[in-house]
Amino acid sequence: MNALPSRWGAADEAGAYNLIDPAATLRGVATVKEGRVMSLAVPISAGSRGPAVPTRAPVQHFMIRDGGDYCSGGLSERAGFGFSDDVIMLPTHGTTHIDALAHVWRDGRMYNGFEAAQVSSRGAARCGIDKIGPIVTRALVVDFGGEGGPAIKPIRVHALEKAVEYGGVEPRSGDALLVRTGWMTAFKAGRADTLNSCGLHSDCADWIIENGFALVAADNVAVEVLPSGDPDCAVPLHIRLIRDHGVYLAELLDLDELVRFKRPACLLMISPLRIEGGVGSPINPVAIL
Repeated sequence: MNALPSRWGAADEAGAYNLIDPAATLRGVATVKEGRVMSLAVPISAGSRGPAVPTRAPVQHFMIRDGGDYCSGGLSERAGFGFSDDVIMLPTHGTTHIDALAHVWRDGRMYNGFEAAQVSSRGAARCGIDKIGPIVTRALVVDFGGEGGPAIKPIRVHALEKAVEYGGVEPRSGDALLVRTGWMTAFKAGRADTLNSCGLHSDCADWIIENGFALVAADNVAVEVLPSGDPDCAVPLHIRLIRDHGVYLAELLDLDELVRFKRPACLLMISPLRIEGGVGSPINPVAIL
């Protein structure tokens, strides 16, 4: 299956990020009514895999200078102060994160037809997360989780379309879509399975593309339903959105507080780390109401 050529030309590595123009940003700003700011990220805790799938290593957090060094006499305050320092190691997809366009491929080709071989042990020479900047746009919010826990899986396109229509906000090119499935609520209660998750069915892909969404983010491990039910591909939504159309996916967001305000849209701000050649980045998404 050949990768589709980018609508932005043969050299394009940013994909649907190109849709987030000043009009999309201002549309997001126009949703702000209260100035209420909230983080949509999960905590990063040492020794924990958090909600990530088992293939990702646990977080490692090391103190390289702390108060004990001073108390023991190993260090002394100088120039009127003491200080602490630390180091953190975590998988780029091991917490709340965004996938780069180099994250997935099929038949040896990733977004815009670039060869998968261009992702090497030195990182992604093409389509890395460093190819995009901050995301500041309007996000449409849909809630399939409710108070009772995870949604029935999978979420089909007719249900997604109806949920957006119910919110009364018409999608526009460059918008983001925030989908609460209730999976994160179940995870926090100790009832979630990272390999068996409610999420979007692959039949949602065409509707997402046609409505011009630049980003789809969810509170589960893959945005899409797991297992996918597709005998030919474990992650068909990833392939259709990321590889074929350059639409970004962000995963493991905590949307529980956001949906309590029952707002159909908000201003969403995401700033990926500028990891040269990175195939993903931890993020701290911020919603402003």
